[in-house]
Amino acid sequence: MNALDYILDAVLVATVFVQFRGRCLTPRNLGLPVAIVVYFLFAYLEGVPTAGNDLYLVGGGVILGLVFGVGAGSFTRVYPTENGIYAKAGALAAVFWTTGVVLRTAFSLYAADGGPSADRNIGHLMRSLDITASSAIVACLLLMVLVEVGSRQLIVAARYLRLRNQAALARPGPLAPLPLSDDR
Repeated sequence: MNALDYILDAVLVATVFVQFRGRCLTPRNLGLPVAIVVYFLFAYLEGVPTAGNDLYLVGGGVILGLVFGVGAGSFTRVYPTENGIYAKAGALAAVFWTTGVVLRTAFSLYAADGGPSADRNIGHLMRSLDITASSAIVACLLLMVLVEVGSRQLIVAARYLRLRNQAALARPGPLAPLPLSDDR
C-alpha cells in the first residue's frame, strides 16, 4: 500500500465517523466521497480481466461492496432540522462501513507487506481458484469500494431529496400546489 491508499481508507472511515454527531447534507458532501473513489478508480484500474474466474472474483467484490454500502446506508438516519437536512450514522452503519474498509486494508497490507509467505499464499490461492491476473484483485477491491460508497451515498441522497422535496412542497409560495377543492 502507498500513501494514497492510506489516505483513501482514512477518508472513507472519516465520512461515517463525522456523521456520528450528525452532519448537514448538501449536494457537494453527498457527491464528494463518490468523486474521490472515482479518482482512485481512474488512477489505479487498468481494466477488468475476464479470463478464468477473474470475473467471479470481481463480481464477489461488487456484491460485498453492495452489502456493506446498503448496510451502511440503511442504518444512516436522514432527518430535517431548522438548519437543513442532516444525516447521522448509527452504530450498525459504522459496523458495515468499517468492516468493508478494514477487510480491504487488511488484505492490501498482507499482500504488500506480508513478505514471501504472503506472495506464496496469495499465488497459491489465485491458482487454485483459477484467478489469472493480479489485476483481477485490484479490480475487485476498487470496484468493491466504488459500489460500497456509491450505494451508501445513493440511499442517503434519495432520502435527502425526498425530504428536500417535501419541504419545498410544504412551503407556501408561488410554486406551492393549489388546493384541490372547488370551495373558493
